[in-house]
Formats: sequence, structure tokens, C-alpha cells
Amino acid sequence: MIKYLTIQKLAELIGVDTSYIRKMIKNKDLTAYKKDGYKRIYINIDEFNATLKPIDNIDKNINLDNYLV
Repeated sequence: MIKYLTIQKLAELIGVDTSYIRKMIKNKDLTAYKKDGYKRIYINIDEFNATLKPIDNIDKNINLDNYLV
């Protein structure tokens, strides 16, 4: 399983602009990793997923009685 992705690849996978991820690094929400001698910056996927939180809890708004389960 891949643990680190470049900023460009991560942005492509989740569907956001690279500036969004760079802003998260600048605000110290994410840690940037770099291999000696290379220019690419890598992001830990687990760390990125841990920073995302839902805006509101959608489970409270869903009434399961309205659906066949």
C-alpha cells in the first residue's frame, strides 16, 4: 500500500487544486517530506485523511424509517 504521494498526485486523486495542499503545509496542518537530492515533496496519506473532518454530522438528518433497509 502506498503511504506517501506527491502533492500533484494527491491533488489529482482527491480532486482539489495543488494550492489547497500547499496552503495546508504552510499552515502546518500537514507535514511535508522530502528525499535528499530530489525536488518533489511527499505527503503522508494517513496524516492527510486524519485532517479532514465533516462539516456537519449528516447521520442526524437522515431518518431511516423513510427507507427500506
